[in-house]
Amino acid sequence: MVNFISEEMNEEMNNQIVEELRSGYIYLGMSAWAEEQGLHNLAKFMKIHAETEEYEHAMKFVKYIQEAGGTVRYGEIQAIPEEYDDVENLLKEAIKHEEHITERIEILVDLAKEKEEIYAMELLNWFLEEQMEEENLFEELLNQYILSGKRLGFWDSHIEHP
Repeated sequence: MVNFISEEMNEEMNNQIVEELRSGYIYLGMSAWAEEQGLHNLAKFMKIHAETEEYEHAMKFVKYIQEAGGTVRYGEIQAIPEEYDDVENLLKEAIKHEEHITERIEILVDLAKEKEEIYAMELLNWFLEEQMEEENLFEELLNQYILSGKRLGFWDSHIEHP
């Protein structure tokens, strides 16, 4: 089989798989916290986001590594936060986490350029666009929360599911 992926890119993409799966854990943890607070729509939103977005992202990296002739390795997922001070803190943590993921994708883009891995660039360009959407999604949720006067019940009842 022809190998279209360098060892360095293979390793970094494997690291990104862990990051994406950990993102899913983080959003599932946020979902559990929201449910415990009686914020059922926020809980459902976070659960759906974990299941449909983050797992899908991890599997895109898995598929690419396999098709490029690399080796998939699933690393250890670090523990996630379990408590949040309030909804605003939770949403700010989600934004901060998405900014971290964007930084990770940018590292992969730089590596792809350095190694001239043009096939990886197509995948990574998709992720750059996706990260802009992800950051905007959580920024919008936070803005809606603030604009609602931080009225939890009202705000939660108006959350639309992805």
